[in-house]
Amino acid sequence: MKLLPAAAVLRARVALRPRSIVLEDRHGSLDAGELLDLVQLHRRRGRRSHTALSSLPATAPLRQVLVTVLAGNGVLTHRSNGGAGAPRLQQRGPLTPAQLVTLSDLARRIGLGPGRRVACLTPGVHGHGLLVALGALAIGAPMVDLSHLPGPERVALLHRASADLLSGIPVHLRDLLLAEREQGRGHPLHISRVVSGSDTLSPALRADLARQFRARVHDVYGTDATGPLAVDGRPLRGVHLREVDGLLRARTPFTGRRELVTDPGTLIDGVITQVLGGPEGALSTSAMLPDPGGVVRVLRSHPVVTQARLRMVEDELAGTRTIAEVELAPLADDRSIPTPEALQALVRDRLGPASVPHEVRLRRSRTRRTGSG
Repeated sequence: MKLLPAAAVLRARVALRPRSIVLEDRHGSLDAGELLDLVQLHRRRGRRSHTALSSLPATAPLRQVLVTVLAGNGVLTHRSNGGAGAPRLQQRGPLTPAQLVTLSDLARRIGLGPGRRVACLTPGVHGHGLLVALGALAIGAPMVDLSHLPGPERVALLHRASADLLSGIPVHLRDLLLAEREQGRGHPLHISRVVSGSDTLSPALRADLARQFRARVHDVYGTDATGPLAVDGRPLRGVHLREVDGLLRARTPFTGRRELVTDPGTLIDGVITQVLGGPEGALSTSAMLPDPGGVVRVLRSHPVVTQARLRMVEDELAGTRTIAEVELAPLADDRSIPTPEALQALVRDRLGPASVPHEVRLRRSRTRRTGSG
């Protein structure tokens, strides 16, 4: 997705407020002046020709992503959300005026504005997280990086930061919701807006998020090829949608003059009422994962996971389903134990949605293991 004007313009906007906080994460606060110092250090190392986000590890924190972007010339190579396969590389250049109009309308609809603190659950190396991060940076909205954190740390940082807006894909939002409930803090969080994207937001999860955080919940629909299309079903400025034979077709400032098919769906009076296909962030609908060995390695990379294996089971509706059976360290502290949703999110972030098991089952190891198994 095309995400920003020339990096020089973005650097100039950040320089206008050198003492303002631009980011808060597990390492503390980062103000605009410190961010620009890191950018200049990066540029002096001779990395000016290309902003290759694809060269960053999947675990890169948001501050590293911002430095990499601002040190470049406005051309981005980043990971797409992945769709039905592994995350693909997308290379994009500066934004056009028409694209800025669409993104400005998106920001207005979801309540993103100057000074409004934005907490992001999605890694910045992916399109969703990058769009949120650069939009917040350009507008002057402080960010809170919740990506790559275990549940308790994520909840603690979110409480400290007092975010006005929370953004993520449904699997991240569901995990955060469960972690917040398990923490049982005395004062519940109030977040004005919760923004979901890159996957289907179920009515049940939407209602739970609204009730738990006393929030207005927005469902943003779009793809890497078309850019953002709609908020809560209503098309953004510059977006032209139509339904042909049960397929949604879109022409946007991000597609040029082309009209692209997105997903099967329903359009009534210009409003999307249903999306039936598999959006780009959706979990795999195939029983066979593309890289089973990679999935096991990612699961075992979690500090309290000692063993993991995948197996396929019969399912009346889906035919077969992939289940990940995960063994946890016997002496692991209860607060450090991940939820199944957290492990699904971990796999999605590292390998893409097509690699996510349908279900993760946890069990405690009865004996301490001395080897890697």
